[in-house]
Amino acid sequence: MLGLAVLIASCVPRINPEADRAPADISLDARLLQMVDRRLVDTTVLDLLLHDASAPRRARAALAVGQVKIKARYPVLRQLLVDPDTAVAANAAFALGLAHDTLGVAALARAVAGAPDVVAREAAWALGEIGEPARAVIALALGDGVGQAITTSPVAQRGPVVRAALLLSTVKLRPVPLGGVLPWLADPAPEVARAAAYVVGRQRLPGGVRALLAVRKHPDEELRQHVARGLSRQAAGDSLGQAARDALVGLLRDESARVRVNAARSLGSYGPNVRAEIERALGDVDANVRIATAEVVQAVFAQDTSAWRRAWTRDTTFRVREQLMSAARGAGVAILEAEEATWAARPEWSFRAAVLSARAADARVDHIALARAFSRDRDARVRASALGVIAADVNDSAARVVAEPAVNDGDVQVRAAALTILARRARADDADRGVAGFERAVSDTDGDARAAALKLIAAAWQRDSARMEARTIGRLATIAGPATASERRLLQGVTPAKAWASSEPRGVSRAIGDYERLVRQWGALGAKQPIAVIHTERGDITVELFGADAPLVVEAFITLAKNGFYRESVFHRVVPNFVVQDGDPRGDGSGGPGFSLRESYSRRRHERGALGLATSGPDTGGSQYYLCHSTQPHLDGGYTVFGRVTAGFDVLDRVIQGDRMTWIEIR
Repeated sequence: MLGLAVLIASCVPRINPEADRAPADISLDARLLQMVDRRLVDTTVLDLLLHDASAPRRARAALAVGQVKIKARYPVLRQLLVDPDTAVAANAAFALGLAHDTLGVAALARAVAGAPDVVAREAAWALGEIGEPARAVIALALGDGVGQAITTSPVAQRGPVVRAALLLSTVKLRPVPLGGVLPWLADPAPEVARAAAYVVGRQRLPGGVRALLAVRKHPDEELRQHVARGLSRQAAGDSLGQAARDALVGLLRDESARVRVNAARSLGSYGPNVRAEIERALGDVDANVRIATAEVVQAVFAQDTSAWRRAWTRDTTFRVREQLMSAARGAGVAILEAEEATWAARPEWSFRAAVLSARAADARVDHIALARAFSRDRDARVRASALGVIAADVNDSAARVVAEPAVNDGDVQVRAAALTILARRARADDADRGVAGFERAVSDTDGDARAAALKLIAAAWQRDSARMEARTIGRLATIAGPATASERRLLQGVTPAKAWASSEPRGVSRAIGDYERLVRQWGALGAKQPIAVIHTERGDITVELFGADAPLVVEAFITLAKNGFYRESVFHRVVPNFVVQDGDPRGDGSGGPGFSLRESYSRRRHERGALGLATSGPDTGGSQYYLCHSTQPHLDGGYTVFGRVTAGFDVLDRVIQGDRMTWIEIR
């Protein structure tokens, strides 16, 4: 099996060791990086670095405590909140947030009130991650404008960056303390008002609609994005519905396409009464605005066949038409059936997949028959998608008719989808299918089928172990093969496989020298960070990579780029005004490089242009990455940010789903 270590070995850069770093220091830093990578606690190394004379090393160690969630060292993090070096204290605060340390609320509150801004900002973020146990502290710090005037609240005495961070922390609370948020929409600092608008707009809070209407013409473009998001019909209700609708019509003419995207999405919630405005938005000069509008036309066009036909004729963009096709089916309108037939005969798999998706949106369609028909498609990506339309609550025997033959498919994703269907209502005899599926998947570079097979075994054991034959139980006791630690954990509750599931996984392990090389290359203060240029058919996007913050992720990204992995791929996922995603060789979002990466959380934020590692769960990162169209604070601390766009924002904004990325150049 081709592993990450093998790939990296093919293009290891030559490093000039730093003259000012002692070998012992490099060794300790490397062991810390190894600990974080393997998630195996080395308290000897950790304690040495937590009390090191070097502030950068204390900062790295503090972050590691939160990354690995070493509960026994949380008290040390609380003490480090007052470290004389602000980077150390800020990392300690951020780590307490990663750890969700409820015992740290009081110390974090003191940091919000009196620590330097860089520390107070991270402390505010951490309080939000801790959530409900920190509610009283957050509410008190913000004030509510009534019981406590915001002008005399603790946070009012702090700089804009701290005020904004504390406001953003409230987005994790349920319910949001709206009374403490709304007054800050009038804050003269744009970042503070923007943060308040984000909280209200993202949650679409009915109590905040009137306040959002008051700032709909705010000069800050990002704030207007949040206003547009928050004026949906569900939030505005009857009393403010007309005013919100009028405001959205105005925002559809905003100079910013990102504002128009959000306005179109919200306006679509008002149904047939906004048909004329939605049709105008479908003619927007920006393709992503048109795509976002097409996503919401179902409730607007309803049974108006002439509107459907006009929209289809007006725009030939594949992504727009794909959305229209699904929306029409969802509305129960057969106006585009002839176009479906034409697309179903196209040689490109994406057209047939679009027809499948559209028909699956129709409640009148027999989904089992649909899945059976498309599961015979010549392209594996369509076959895998066909299995995905089988709902979890469908009749067990009917689902099996489609799923059981597919467990022997030559494609890993088709097999994974079939095994997943069987796991929903697993039976005793499915354990044998799971073992066979796992044994076949051992040689797969992609682990999805292995994981699905193990989940099927676990489900069969949990639901029907009493009926398993002795022969089957014997097979479970002897199951073997290379698997990741996370895959082995899937069988922890399967008694016959307990020894295998708890044993040390086999595979290529990194030598300590690999970690030392990374420390020398990017870990030194002032070390030059690598640059990536993403060459697309619409132009170039230049990205600064954060080798010091996420060395393992950056190394993998660079290695894949230099080995040509990213050549001639497509942006398989583009969500207007959210993210552009690439890095899947299959082009359907399910592919990867054959290895997995752990998250490397840091204080880097999901700002506009942030480069992040796409995952489908803990420790599932690989080759797929995303670029943020706009700030996404709710992703902070949940995904690895390993770079940022420095040039080519206009190209980023023009990319639409299906566009081609030609190659990635590393400088």
